[in-house]
Amino acid sequence: MEEEPQLVLNKDKPFVMKTLEEELDEISSKEILKPTSPDDEWEDVLEDELPEDKQATEIEEQPIVRFDKRSNRVNTSVWYPFKSKRDLMGSLIIGHTNSMVSRSLYNKFRSIMDIDDIKLPAWATVRDSRARISQLVGCKIRSTMSILDRPCFALSAKTNLVSAAQELSNPMVSPHLDFYPEITPGVDITKFSQSNKWLANLSPFERPQLCQVNGKHFYIFEPVQLSSNAVVIPIYFYNLDGDLHAQCFQIQRENISSAFFPLQDGHTQVGIKITIPPNLIFNHMDLKVIPVDQFVQDYAHIYWGNGNRLVQECGGKIFGEKFPYSKLDVCLPNIFSCASLEERTNDEFLIPNPWRVKSGGRILRHVPITLYSDDTSGNVSKQFNKHNSFYFTLSGLPPEISNQEYNCHFLSTSNVATVGEMGELIIDELNEMVTIGFPAYDYSIHEPVWVISVVLCFLADSPMHAKITNTPNPGASLNPCRMCRLSVKTKQEKKSMKYVQDFLHLDEEGYQRKISTRSWYLTKQNTYDLFMVATQKNISQAKNKGKIYGLKDPINTQLLIDSEGKGNKSKQEALIAMNNDPLNRHRIYNPFLNLKGFDGVDDTPVEVLHVVLLGVVKYLARDFVASVTAKEKYKLIARLESFDSKSLNITSLKPAYLIQHIKSLVGRDLKIILQAAPFIFYDLMSPEKISIWSALCKLAPLIFQTHIQKMDQFIEKLENHIDVFLLQLIKSSAQWVNKPKVHMLRHLPESIRQFGPASLFSTEKFESYNGVLRKASVHSNKQAPGRDIAISFNNYSSLRYILSGGVIYDHSTGKTRQIGPEKASQDTTHPTFPIQTTTKLASPDESPIPQELKLLDPKATFVQIAQASDSKFSGVGKVNSVWKSTHGNRITFFCHLTTFVPGDVEPHYDMRQLVRAKQDLVVNVKNIVGCVNIQHNCHRGKCPIVKTKTTQMERQETDIKDWQVEHSDDQHFIINSASLHDPALHQRTSNLPLVTPTPRDWSQAMAHGFAVWTNSPIPALDEADEDDKEYGDDDDMDE
Repeated sequence: MEEEPQLVLNKDKPFVMKTLEEELDEISSKEILKPTSPDDEWEDVLEDELPEDKQATEIEEQPIVRFDKRSNRVNTSVWYPFKSKRDLMGSLIIGHTNSMVSRSLYNKFRSIMDIDDIKLPAWATVRDSRARISQLVGCKIRSTMSILDRPCFALSAKTNLVSAAQELSNPMVSPHLDFYPEITPGVDITKFSQSNKWLANLSPFERPQLCQVNGKHFYIFEPVQLSSNAVVIPIYFYNLDGDLHAQCFQIQRENISSAFFPLQDGHTQVGIKITIPPNLIFNHMDLKVIPVDQFVQDYAHIYWGNGNRLVQECGGKIFGEKFPYSKLDVCLPNIFSCASLEERTNDEFLIPNPWRVKSGGRILRHVPITLYSDDTSGNVSKQFNKHNSFYFTLSGLPPEISNQEYNCHFLSTSNVATVGEMGELIIDELNEMVTIGFPAYDYSIHEPVWVISVVLCFLADSPMHAKITNTPNPGASLNPCRMCRLSVKTKQEKKSMKYVQDFLHLDEEGYQRKISTRSWYLTKQNTYDLFMVATQKNISQAKNKGKIYGLKDPINTQLLIDSEGKGNKSKQEALIAMNNDPLNRHRIYNPFLNLKGFDGVDDTPVEVLHVVLLGVVKYLARDFVASVTAKEKYKLIARLESFDSKSLNITSLKPAYLIQHIKSLVGRDLKIILQAAPFIFYDLMSPEKISIWSALCKLAPLIFQTHIQKMDQFIEKLENHIDVFLLQLIKSSAQWVNKPKVHMLRHLPESIRQFGPASLFSTEKFESYNGVLRKASVHSNKQAPGRDIAISFNNYSSLRYILSGGVIYDHSTGKTRQIGPEKASQDTTHPTFPIQTTTKLASPDESPIPQELKLLDPKATFVQIAQASDSKFSGVGKVNSVWKSTHGNRITFFCHLTTFVPGDVEPHYDMRQLVRAKQDLVVNVKNIVGCVNIQHNCHRGKCPIVKTKTTQMERQETDIKDWQVEHSDDQHFIINSASLHDPALHQRTSNLPLVTPTPRDWSQAMAHGFAVWTNSPIPALDEADEDDKEYGDDDDMDE
């Protein structure tokens, strides 16, 4: 007789009663559905091996949920919006971005934690929880079939911006956002909100519309009464010295005339007509600067002399030119519902401003974005499996915030669809955001708002910029510039003096001569014209005419090619029919032509990562190192080994790698080469190459400068250094005109004047984010990578928002709710994170208390903080040690330093010399301006290269010796003017003379370089430019 099973309780562990729902969360559906046949087992194996994909197998693990109404776990949970602590734990363990884990690894973690009776939810339960939270905060994935019949998936730009209010209601982001441009009279420019584009070059409908004063809302192009009783019309809003101001037009008697307005009953009304001047640009002489705190009455409370409201007397209109910037919004004639330039004169402004009606009485926030696109690998190896991707950042964030990976947002990716196809899905929504707006909840003011968003600029490398601006890939094109009309009719004409002059923007005598710029308006017109030629004549004539225009629409061209031939007559008819359809004709063209507020000429700034580092620096470094014999390369490695990288923000040097793999270096490696070049290359260079590198090393710090103190002076200095560099380059060989990236240096000052420091529109932060995309791609089974990656980023976006303390706002009820109190308390009461770490000073680095320090305060206690060897400028001194002085409750920090005296300019390096003085000083750290990088003057000291450096292997010293430079003295040094760290301080400290090329210099340089090119071609300079993608440069992160 069998014994009945007995229930045995574990006395060592407390018994916890669980609800049915909690039990179901911990059970995988596969634990219930046992296989009944070999086929079922095989499907289970597939399900385990393939990552999350709803269409990967016929039987997919589903979360076990309850459909009755008794459960209210989420709403009552102290871990809201998670059901429980373990629901949150499971979601965090599965991870996001760079920390994602596979299903099999997660199940392994579950098994390990089960040893300690920690029951994590099943994978499918966590997946279901993530989907529920994404839906709760408004995140969603949009999908469509492109015009070329390829599936495209994208996250909503609206939801990632604000949704039910993602970024504006995120306490980690909202306090840092600028909603208005800032005017800084050309000084101290560091961020996008100080850019000329945001301040002055947005059309009236796309610029900031509203300011709030004493609870009242005032809009642009609406009459406003001031405290002085004067009536003005605000045209621009901006911040000045921390306060909001407006550029206003004051209504005078001459701006008012009699007029008749038709009434609905057919009669006419006698009233007034208010007219404002056309072309009210930001600096227009008729505009006055008025602080908005002088605004008293809005348009609805201003009365005319007869007692009627002013808005009634003027018929609810103001007459003027509505769109003074024709390049921004003029669309293709007969294609989009936009008027031509000639039809846009004498337009009307409606009162009230249409945005007042759209916002529904809410504050209107202006949130521009910076859009980016790139192609990258979907594999960890960075080879094959190319994905086109879109990301964006909020332009209103300062660079130290927007450069963080946390503030980079994914939009879309695909390894089958082109950028133009993906762009259609994205741009449709971006146009809604700029024309209609969307609701949000602003955490900074704790109330719902309405948001308008416009693309401030589009960042990409040169080939990608060409795709979205309908210009040819610049490599071997007859029209290699997307910004100006640099062109030739045949490839042979490139090898002519005329093309060299056009390339440099010079005339035959060496004087500056601007090449006419491209027009975005004409690009749209000519794109339409090419389509008409292709359909009414033939595609060959359209291609020939496209070479004359310098245009190629990737979407339109592919559609024409697909419909070519006698067997595709139905496709041809369908294409022509779509072109005649007002609602769909825009689909057969590049979608960026229809992006509101975007100018493909002005809003695609010169991108310095690819133009400078992966362009001229890589060309020159590769060319020089290739010319060094194998027997002499050890000298380059030895000098790089001895290069002093302190105060350069260089984490580590890999001398042998940098020299041996010079052809495959990425951006951060080339930054090291650039800053070290004078001290490792010059001894093996010819005077001609030294002149080129010397000019480059003076130019590059200006280009990568993050803070422009005075814009006009900076642009003048930058243009001068560009002239010097281009002169030396062309003088060596005019064949450099085959490199379009060299030409783009001519347009860099325009981009900086439009948007600010070049570092703002460098793509390094986006390039580094490609690694996150590759990680998400690895966790897809590659069956639907565009959708799977979008799901991964959608989950991350929701999790990021929730864990940042974002406010969940219900627009229907007007109620808000944040993350549960238990999770919130973890962020403020965690016992170990964040924690301040300290490093004990090694005993060999300890120094005696300097006598000068004891004399400052005999009663103080001094503690050495660090043994330092960076150079400091207040004068110039080498810091020997850093000390903390404690006197009662007062703590002061001092530096003990040895002073240096600036000398003459060293001719070999073309940099300022420093000579050690005999005086030591102790200075308060408050008096230290910053760090400069100095190098030993090895040329003067004739320092030998000897094989005496002790090498380390496996963190142990060995008897193997390596080559290094043995300095002959410690008295003579050089200020490294090529430093990219704090370049303004290095320039001020060095105070190097500035040489301006004359027209005669230019004329002689062009003649000499052209003669070199025609008589002895240089094999290292290929006729066609390389692609920007070389050996995985998508990891170029500024470290």
